[in-house]
Amino acid sequence: MIIAAIIALTALVYFQQNDFTSIDLGRHIKNGQIVWSQPDVLFKNLYSYSEPDFPFVNHHWLAGVLFWLLYLIGGFKILSGLNILIGIITILIIFKLSVKKSNFALAGVLILPVIILLSERVDIRPEMFSNLFVVLVFYLLEEFRSTKSPKNLVWLLPIFILWVNTHIYFFIGLFMVGLAVLEQIVVQNKNFFKTEQAKKLLYFTLGSAAVCLINPNFVYGLAYPFSLMGRYGNFSENYEIVENKSPFYLENLMLNNNILIFKVLLALLAVSFIIFFIKKISITAGQPLKARLIAVPDYFCLFLAVFFSAFALLYIRNLPIFGLIALPIMAGNFYGSAGMINERIKKYKKAIWSAIFILYLAIFAFLIYDNGGAKKFLNKNLGLGVSENSLASIEFYRDNSLSGPIFNNFDIGSALDFWLYPGERVFVDNRPDVFSREFFKEIYIPAQNDPAKWKEYSEKYNFNLIYFSHTDGTPWGREFLAARLKDENWPLVYFDDYALIMVKNNEQNQALIEKYKISEEKFALRVDELLSQARENEKTQLAALCLFYGRSDLAENIYMEMLNRRPADAKVLASLGYLYAGKPGATNILKSIDYLQKATANGYGLPAIYNQLGLDFWNLADYTEAKNMWRQALKIDKNNDHAKYYLNQANGLAK
Repeated sequence: MIIAAIIALTALVYFQQNDFTSIDLGRHIKNGQIVWSQPDVLFKNLYSYSEPDFPFVNHHWLAGVLFWLLYLIGGFKILSGLNILIGIITILIIFKLSVKKSNFALAGVLILPVIILLSERVDIRPEMFSNLFVVLVFYLLEEFRSTKSPKNLVWLLPIFILWVNTHIYFFIGLFMVGLAVLEQIVVQNKNFFKTEQAKKLLYFTLGSAAVCLINPNFVYGLAYPFSLMGRYGNFSENYEIVENKSPFYLENLMLNNNILIFKVLLALLAVSFIIFFIKKISITAGQPLKARLIAVPDYFCLFLAVFFSAFALLYIRNLPIFGLIALPIMAGNFYGSAGMINERIKKYKKAIWSAIFILYLAIFAFLIYDNGGAKKFLNKNLGLGVSENSLASIEFYRDNSLSGPIFNNFDIGSALDFWLYPGERVFVDNRPDVFSREFFKEIYIPAQNDPAKWKEYSEKYNFNLIYFSHTDGTPWGREFLAARLKDENWPLVYFDDYALIMVKNNEQNQALIEKYKISEEKFALRVDELLSQARENEKTQLAALCLFYGRSDLAENIYMEMLNRRPADAKVLASLGYLYAGKPGATNILKSIDYLQKATANGYGLPAIYNQLGLDFWNLADYTEAKNMWRQALKIDKNNDHAKYYLNQANGLAK
């Protein structure tokens, strides 16, 4: 029963539809389609006309081949099925290892938050293979460490051959096997090269590193991961990539319950080591201190725990892989510390298993209920494949034989790679490592937030069409949309729940403009049409587009309709608060305060909310309460620049 519950819960977590306009799946499929006929896709930025010769190491090409073959068979839905299957296999392997290191009941309870944490990364992407390969390598190494038999280590070789060609995280596996070798060197000391098992582990480790050279970029492909994160770091100075930000940084910018789950698991992991350490110290009492310190911890698992914890603390994208590694480690620590408790609870085994099964059912039901409302945990629409509405824009493009050069945003780039290449190339796609730092800093971002630069680059690249995902959350993207939607030189001819298309007002496009130009009246009618089929997250996206377009009345109606059904939805309450804050008059400011305070009361107490409350109170001349709000923002995030600025300004005026 518990195994079935684990499978069902894992399947539910992965049973979420992707927004095709904001993920990199399209590019991966296209890679698999053209890699044999156009091998340049392995080495340079083939899809872009802005920097087509920028060097690139395609470290995931083999995943693209598999994605393309499966797409031919069953489209996006079969790819979603693969994602679910890999997720289930991964979780079952790590659960089996956890049971080996503890017992069924303990592993069955501890795996629950880990499964939910997987929801942080459920998009169809090559990363699924890294999750699988990490747990396979961990399982093989733990088997070797417990049995001293190296016979199954031979499986490391095919794993690394596949891994180096499917995802960049193969270097994590090399770290793990290298750590196992280091442990044997410490344990065996002078006898290391006299011990057959230890020598075979070393040989398979060297072999694993050697087979990683079997990739299209050879030595450079093997070394590439160690330089990529540094390049991401430089890029992040100019462009915010959420997946490469620390969870502790992001928790002050967004509501993400996976960060709370991560904190709980991190605390449990730390506590498990402390309890285990105390238990072992008591067992080895009477021995010399040096011997006790060597015997006490499992240093291999300790260093793994430190590595993966640091990895997750650096980048939120690593929360799931942290959970997978932490599970068997903390299960083993807690079990090894429990002593006689483990024996005493055996007679209650059936009752414990029944309670655990009921817990699974309750969590399963809650996740489905939550997904139909606030989406605090599973924040995408349930279903296989990708959202049908996110595929709609390309039909308009093709039906009307549109053509570039295209100016597009970062997010939608990979979808355009899939839809348009080789007929059209994109301006940019969502790979920060295949464009120069100067491109983002001096061209891409200024083109969106500097009108003079937009005019300059529009003429330089001769843009004929803007293809943009209006879900773009960057400041420059939002500023660009608001400006272009008011620009008569770029009339809006199409929009849906995810994307919009504008064309240049020139002779070439006159027939299209006359037929499809969206006036203010047509905009409202189109919004109503889309709302009739939109899901909750899509309604929120349409409301945001209405605000860009200057129709706050339409956005207000959407939010109010959503609030009537879910009065405690903190995100909707906050959205209404911001909406009214942008309207003139004391009445609207009071409404803003009311909705923002309700949002904080329902768990949406972000620094940005308190900053806006401070501005609202300031505009009502309640200066004391305004400063209290900004102090509250600093209490949550002591480095919040906006709150510091507002307080400094307020204190300066007081003087």
